[in-house]
Amino acid sequence: MPNTFLGIETTRRALQTHQRSLETTGHNIANANTEGYSRQQAVLSASQPYTVPTLHSNLTAGQLGTGVEVNQIRRIRNDYLDVQVRDSASSLHYWQAQEDIFARIESVFPEPGATGIGDTLTKFFSTWHDLNNNPQDPGVKATVAEVGDELATLMRETYTQLSNISESVAEIKDDGTGNLVLSGGQMRDQVNAVNDILKQIRDVTEAIKKVYAHGNQPNDLLDKRDLLLDQLAQYGPVSATHLTNGGKPTGEINFTFYGVDVRAAGITVDLEYVSGTDDEVNLTDEVNLTIKDSTNTTLPSISLADSLSGSLAGLEEIRTRIAGYQEQLDNLAGALRYTLNQILNPEFFTGELKKGDFMVTSNVMNNPATNIDGTKAIYVARLYNISMDGSIVDLGDDVKVTTSDLSGATYSEYFNGLLADIGARSGSASDMSENQQAINEQILSLRESASGVNLDEELSLLIQFQHGYQASARVMTTLDELLDHLINRTG
Repeated sequence: MPNTFLGIETTRRALQTHQRSLETTGHNIANANTEGYSRQQAVLSASQPYTVPTLHSNLTAGQLGTGVEVNQIRRIRNDYLDVQVRDSASSLHYWQAQEDIFARIESVFPEPGATGIGDTLTKFFSTWHDLNNNPQDPGVKATVAEVGDELATLMRETYTQLSNISESVAEIKDDGTGNLVLSGGQMRDQVNAVNDILKQIRDVTEAIKKVYAHGNQPNDLLDKRDLLLDQLAQYGPVSATHLTNGGKPTGEINFTFYGVDVRAAGITVDLEYVSGTDDEVNLTDEVNLTIKDSTNTTLPSISLADSLSGSLAGLEEIRTRIAGYQEQLDNLAGALRYTLNQILNPEFFTGELKKGDFMVTSNVMNNPATNIDGTKAIYVARLYNISMDGSIVDLGDDVKVTTSDLSGATYSEYFNGLLADIGARSGSASDMSENQQAINEQILSLRESASGVNLDEELSLLIQFQHGYQASARVMTTLDELLDHLINRTG
């Protein structure tokens, strides 16, 4: 026969269960706007029934319900959507990193415009036409020198501004031993952020493992770790797999960054600057990702140039592009210096852009009337329309020059090609960023629908559990009255 107080125990469980459900709902409501929070659900199940032998067979158990209990506080999470969100975030930040830097690059080239290199280049050769019409005019010669100086200054300033942008991405310096190393910039800052996130993930994982070891469910800690993984995915591709033991979660995960396992304690991410053909920063150089273990041993490096995911790869892509644009500018300046100086004596241009000393020679600037030969102006003017392919060209009157190799383009065409490439790649980065943003928002919305807190649903559950609690309390009051009558009012 069941105990007289079984009903009280059953009702106590009901009160506790509904209270726990109310607390869980309240926790959801409280964290409705918490970043990374996953909705939690109190999973209810009937408690172990009371077994009663029957009248007809004491071997056949009859069962009497003993109420309800919270089986677990379940975390509502979709691992598949987590993978999609992280992949999408990596792609989005790859393009956003390029979009932001390309906007700065475009501001360096105010083209078309009277203050741009393109128009000044055209103006420069136009002054040589004017000088051909007045070969002995000192005023026209002074104008030639001034416009040449303006062109050289514009090219130097543009090259320097590109260098400043490049250094903001990845600052390359001599370490004092003749080796070029990456010492600062966005890439360095982001790697520091990556290492901080990796440490936090490991710390949270250890806490999660301890909670699981005691048979509890570390829902909020799991949310924190997943949020950290989401943040890590902004910098590069992330893969995470939950490990189990006998089908039960252990709290441990296998997770990789750019395809390398980085879960072990002490592992850090670093950047390695790989110089190309010489000891100067140029187009053949690379910034690679390196992984170091707890003994500071460097594992095989990862080429960021081979990846299309994460802001680190995006920054390396744009850093390489900037180096290419600087090389093209230097080629253009070198072509001007090389071809003009074959015609003019004394030389007109001197120096190199990459060394910061490309300019009109001091002889010409100080005394253009004497040091600019107006009789050769026509040959210089004709260079403007010459295709530069490294061949020897006849400018007339048996005046021949060896052209620089600008891939068969004229000076103007070569520079316009540089501008066209910047515009096309900037537009592409902007379009890809916009498209990926839309995709990312859609996937985030899907995950939010599956895992996020819906206040209307939570308020509905709140009322449901409130009524359940009130009904259970009413049952308890009724049982109390019955027992009071049984104990105090019977003889």
